[in-house]
Amino acid sequence: MFELPQISLPIGILLAVFAAYMIFYVLYGLFNIYHILRYGVYGFGLYLLLAIFTGGTIILVSGSIFWLMEYDWTTTISLQNFFNVNNDETLLSI
Repeated sequence: MFELPQISLPIGILLAVFAAYMIFYVLYGLFNIYHILRYGVYGFGLYLLLAIFTGGTIILVSGSIFWLMEYDWTTTISLQNFFNVNNDETLLSI
């Protein structure tokens, strides 16, 4: 029979995925801002676009951080409960 070991993972691991996404988003955003400033047509529209992009980014990032702060990230997930595998069946019979 196939049995999962008693492994429990903290859900705080998901924060590492979120942090990696945010790092890539910030790098991509800086890349976009550089190209808008370097190759964009100077004027009021350029600075308005940058202000909207920067303001929207700040609102979305701070909103997601405040939303994520409400949860207890030390809670663990048991792999046995997560996959819910019956001991009577094997994976080879599928």
